[in-house]
Amino acid sequence: MEYSSEVRRRLERPSCRGVLASAVGSASATAEDRSLNVWVRVQVEVDGETLVAARYDAYGCPHFLAGADWIVERLAGQPAAALTEVATGDAVAALDVPTEKIGKLLVIEDALAACAAKLSVSA
Repeated sequence: MEYSSEVRRRLERPSCRGVLASAVGSASATAEDRSLNVWVRVQVEVDGETLVAARYDAYGCPHFLAGADWIVERLAGQPAAALTEVATGDAVAALDVPTEKIGKLLVIEDALAACAAKLSVSA
């Protein structure tokens, strides 16, 4: 399968993969879909109502890994409510994700929603 240059770049040099050092003001959540063979853990750090940092770890196809990186990268500096307002469609377009793989990226939304619930963020 051919991958877009953005997918290849994010696989070679992910910007947000890893673990946050601080546990103060943070939340972590995982989501998976075994039928799609994907798993993701997202960790966010908040200061007041602002997301100051976000990291992820993931397992899945290249589109899923690049999608996690693309989505999580955009969280820093956003209001905490952004956890419930993720625009997966923007990631699909930016990464040229095939239609049959879009469902995998929705698992990332599940992890972000779980983080929001832990932080008591409402939609």
